[in-house]
Amino acid sequence: MDARTSEDLLFSPIDEVQALYKEKEVSPLEVLEATLRRLEELEPRLNAFVTVMAEEAREQAREAEKLYSRDEATGRLLGIPVSVKDIFATRGIRTTVGSRILKDSVPDYDARVYRDLRGAGAVVFGKNNMLEFAYGFVHPDYGQCNNPWDTNRTAGGSSSGSASSVAAGIGYASIGTDTGGSIRIPASFCGVVGLKPTYEKVSRDGCFPLSHTLDHVGPITRTVRDNAAVLEAISDTDGAIPPTGSLSGVRIGVIENLMGEPIDPEVLSLVEAATERLRGLGGEVTNVRVPGVEAASDTALPILLPEASYHHGEWYPDRADDYSSGTRANIDAGFKVPAVEYVRALQERRRLTATVNDALGRVDVLVCPTVAYTATVTDPNFEGGAEEYILRSIPFDVTGHPALTIPVGNTSFRNLPAGLELISAHHAEATAYRVAAAYEDDLGGFARPPL
Repeated sequence: MDARTSEDLLFSPIDEVQALYKEKEVSPLEVLEATLRRLEELEPRLNAFVTVMAEEAREQAREAEKLYSRDEATGRLLGIPVSVKDIFATRGIRTTVGSRILKDSVPDYDARVYRDLRGAGAVVFGKNNMLEFAYGFVHPDYGQCNNPWDTNRTAGGSSSGSASSVAAGIGYASIGTDTGGSIRIPASFCGVVGLKPTYEKVSRDGCFPLSHTLDHVGPITRTVRDNAAVLEAISDTDGAIPPTGSLSGVRIGVIENLMGEPIDPEVLSLVEAATERLRGLGGEVTNVRVPGVEAASDTALPILLPEASYHHGEWYPDRADDYSSGTRANIDAGFKVPAVEYVRALQERRRLTATVNDALGRVDVLVCPTVAYTATVTDPNFEGGAEEYILRSIPFDVTGHPALTIPVGNTSFRNLPAGLELISAHHAEATAYRVAAAYEDDLGGFARPPL
């Protein structure tokens, strides 16, 4: 492969790459080496990886090559380079969770999602940078992961390196986690596709918990069909998306109480244009009010904070100075949440879930902006606007509904991506995928960042 051809191939859809493998036009090892070269070239600007597993990946690529040479290719992701957020246990390979406390932690087991990726034939070549313990703060030992659309801005978090690397063409997918928006927010900031599946659709076994009743595991990819393929590999979901075109008969509800301020007017304009495009594809677009959804963080935080603190009891307060200041403050706050507040929040969670279920009884898909604005210079904290940051994502961590973000164009100011969020009924990821794929096909596919 020449340099130009290899770069184009690194941005190709998964099925096209696997078709080339089957025709023996390119090998998994060649694609992996091109991926590693691109990583080496861009990593100084992006800071998207904590650990690169080059030798392990080369061995995996050689195994895939043998299967293709014998026409025994069966794995859904056979020979496809992917990465994982450094929150998933990997046997014999350190798993830092973006922290100083676990910087030398080397598990003796693999997370279930890692085993599923390998079982599907994926070539796992690296572990991605992330916000400390997935809690929303950069630990100074690792530094901020930067956005490929503007490397002076954040990729978002907490699955920072996952979204940044995929957008930059360093791998075809990455597995992230989402507790308040940590897949969808960086995916929106970086202009890629990110799915928070139905709660427990993808196993959390071997994933370090932030908040065990809110944590979700899901894929980040460049296209909707790639996303469905990866979800199929790591869950019991059929990833087939029917041929798209008309959305006739599909009821799409715009969540009107998530369309107002606070929001960047240009982001709102892009989202409104996207909903009109869905209407033009035959979708029956109406406004829907989902009472209380805009206040979901009031329900989420009394659950998230104490659950997170519970998981840090081994180190806090004895190693308090090893945390970033923001994470330390949140852990301290979590220990102070009264039990009655936690129980109240669990009750509110049931009510909000019923409310979203009711809305999804009237429409097939709910839509709203993914984030109110485009990529910021640094990741917001709770004192600096983080509640606005998660306003439109955290409701569906609370309710456990699948929520998919897709890019809907870039703002004229700084040429930064914006995202549309699509929410479907529990275990109805296929419905969100169908609508998203129709939009993506009509729009013309993935837009590359200017790297």
